Amino acid sequence: MSFEKIKNINENKVYDRNCIMIVNFNKKESVLIKNISNLIGIKDHIFLQSNNGKSLIKDILSNEVLDDYEDGMKNKAIIFNNIEHARINSFLESLKKMRVNRPLTAVVTETSIDWTLDNLIKNLVEERNAIKKGKFVEHK
Repeated sequence: MSFEKIKNINENKVYDRNCIMIVNFNKKESVLIKNISNLIGIKDHIFLQSNNGKSLIKDILSNEVLDDYEDGMKNKAIIFNNIEHARINSFLESLKKMRVNRPLTAVVTETSIDWTLDNLIKNLVEERNAIKKGKFVEHK
């Protein structure tokens, strides 16, 4: 696993759509997150739930979302696609100011675009646990 500061990530476009995927939030939380992202200029929102877990990230970005998976991950996550690091940092700071517990966060990469939503979330959970323990894990 490799960790990089968002500002150091190469800003090459993996997929052209500038959007944010909001995963496993309830309606009230989703409205708050949508409002925060709108304020910083992220206008395209994709709302997903655990039943979308078998969808590939690239398919989700193309609006081809599967919704028939019963055992999907329930963790809350926010996934950014083609968003500048300054906007991502502003968004995360705004979440903190609104006293929202920080969800799992990711940026779509050349690797993760071919993963299922569930696989991406599983890797984010493993990364968070590894960071807490000071260990490293390999992406699956």
